Amino acid sequence: MVESGEAFRDMRERLGACFPELSVQETERLASAARMSSYAKGEWICVEGGCSTVTCWLVSGHVELLKGSMAGKNTVLHVVRPGHFLDLYGVLGGGAAFLSARTLSPCEVLGMENRVFRALLAENMGLAQRVMRALAVRQRMFINKIAVSQGKISVRRRVAGWLLHKARVEKSTVLEDVITREVLAGLLGLSRESLSRQLSRFAQEGMIRLERRTIVLTDEAALRRCLMEE
Repeated sequence: MVESGEAFRDMRERLGACFPELSVQETERLASAARMSSYAKGEWICVEGGCSTVTCWLVSGHVELLKGSMAGKNTVLHVVRPGHFLDLYGVLGGGAAFLSARTLSPCEVLGMENRVFRALLAENMGLAQRVMRALAVRQRMFINKIAVSQGKISVRRRVAGWLLHKARVEKSTVLEDVITREVLAGLLGLSRESLSRQLSRFAQEGMIRLERRTIVLTDEAALRRCLMEE
């Protein structure tokens, strides 16, 4: 997929940075079966049920993962940030995309041919373990999503949990508001109004401070106590 010369060297360097588990020879094999693609905001990277021949790694931007229903409504399952896989299920078989992926901002995506990536998984234990960890994290997220959809987690706990999770991932109490409230509400299984009301309540209680394009966590201990509430 990648032409020889400068483009190949650039791809090899990118893959080496993304997957340090690979040897030089393995990186070169993958580089020959990979390509970079750019997407504008709002574009579909893959559509549920469509043919899945590549495994995608998000280089820049943010992408929402969606699952359709019989009624034709999409549910937001997860928002992927740079440095993570999109749909991993295609590489393990099936040939069809399990999820849909749509960009929330301009994105760069690294696509790797499934046949080559799958062969490397069979040969490289470090890479295989990394993929298994990623799948385990996704499974845990989706189980939580099911619990949320069944109303077993209160609005207060959902929002507090997301704020603490984002702070842990970003290693900062100043959270960049990179996705819209509408997308975040869908991710948490809430209406936009319910999300806004809960954020305002947290601000009134002194747990957070709402600023332009950022949310500042001012009392993490109080937010953690919210997770223990019934």
